[in-house]
Amino acid sequence: LKTTLKKKLTNDTVDLSGIPLSGRDLHRVAYYLQNNGSSVTAVDISFTELQDDSLRLLLPFLGVLPKLTTLAINGNRLTVAILKDLIEVVKDPKKFPTLAWVDLGNNVDIFTVPQPLLVALRKRFGMRSSLPTIYEYSEGQGSSYCLETSTEEISVFEEEEEDEEDELEDHLVLEPWSVEEKNTLHYCE
Repeated sequence: LKTTLKKKLTNDTVDLSGIPLSGRDLHRVAYYLQNNGSSVTAVDISFTELQDDSLRLLLPFLGVLPKLTTLAINGNRLTVAILKDLIEVVKDPKKFPTLAWVDLGNNVDIFTVPQPLLVALRKRFGMRSSLPTIYEYSEGQGSSYCLETSTEEISVFEEEEEDEEDELEDHLVLEPWSVEEKNTLHYCE
């Protein structure tokens, strides 16, 4: 860890991924961010065995980095309990002023990025993103919208579609390819 923090930043990224961080190490990281964070655009603390309390300790130091756009905290021991803290910090416009991407994958029981976090990030950047959040999607669709779900069982609708496709395939007649007369393709500019 000491060696990594002494190196010059590569692409303005603090990459500590895969280094298990103890309590003492977290204080070193916080100190480093406090003194060298003015140009940091990305922090990768993935697979560092972070737990909720560890991230709570780092959030104030990460939140004041003026150019931080990417925060990778995937592959740790974080739980949904930390999400409330993360959402509250991101909602504050003075904290994480340029944050655009948070990786929360492969943690203990965090399976999706919560909508309030997505909304907070989206408000910060206006309409730069073309993908709607669930809230925006529901506003545009009125009261009748459906979320896609994934199940192992085939629905009745899918079974009917498969039957129709099978019947259609049964009636198809295969003919050999041939080259016939030349046709001109017209197009407008």
